[in-house]
Amino acid sequence: MLIELAQKEFFAEKKFEGLTDNSLDCYVVFFKTWNEWLVENNIEQLEDLTPRVTKRFLTYCQEERDNKPTSINSKLKMLRTFSKWCVQEKLIPESFTENIKSMKQDTQPKMVKDSDIQMALRHLRRVKRRENTFEARRNYTILVYLIGTGMRLGEVERLAWDDIDFENYLIIIRTSKSRKSQSIPLSESLAKELLEWKHFCEHKFSKFPESVFVTRTGKGISSNSIQLVFQRLKKNLGIEGDFSPHCMRNVYIKNLLKNGANMRQVQLLARHSKIEVTRQYVGYFAHELKDAIDEFNPLRDLL
Repeated sequence: MLIELAQKEFFAEKKFEGLTDNSLDCYVVFFKTWNEWLVENNIEQLEDLTPRVTKRFLTYCQEERDNKPTSINSKLKMLRTFSKWCVQEKLIPESFTENIKSMKQDTQPKMVKDSDIQMALRHLRRVKRRENTFEARRNYTILVYLIGTGMRLGEVERLAWDDIDFENYLIIIRTSKSRKSQSIPLSESLAKELLEWKHFCEHKFSKFPESVFVTRTGKGISSNSIQLVFQRLKKNLGIEGDFSPHCMRNVYIKNLLKNGANMRQVQLLARHSKIEVTRQYVGYFAHELKDAIDEFNPLRDLL
């Protein structure tokens, strides 16, 4: 059976099963990359796929495409799912991902310096105040929103004004990572920023957009576009360390812990399925406690 034909059947079944649009899009992008490599290597039939072929493809992704372990493992995960489906459908006798192990990857959360956050906010405030442009207002609000909610990039992309309950200070997440509708609290300070942005959009657009964060045409902004906003900020401000939308989630968790929230509260606010995931952050912030030990030195009056 042709590999591309099997992919189409697999995709249709996953769509029928209710796989999220984001996950389906990931398969579309992945299959495109994989198929291009398969064509270059004259591999067309399912029976031509073996663990050795899979390893060659992953090696190509690592060496030629400069994919990091996280990206390699994501590709391997999709290959495993597709391979398992092919076996279940009796299209092939055995899996072509058998005994292929995931690459070891650094699970340490990427930290952003407080000074870099403050510099970015100052810059965006200054541009917003001087130029009052659409992009300046939107980008500032996006940065504040990510830091103030710890939401994932896909959740921000899908956020609609109807999901924000200003009266009860709640944000509804209708398609979360766990595929359940959830809600997170909205702080008064963030609510104020969002209302200012909403007021600006009401005057900017003849037809008020459904999405909270949009392009100049009123269309919902994509995850890739938000990534580009952060990349440009990093480049323009000369930020050398980590600085990305997902890093802002780590900033959110770090600040909750630093400001006194207990582990259970942080787990609920960050929507971690297991408290062990929350607990791992504590060690990564230990170096920042140096200032605290100097300020509240228990030996101060004893030595």
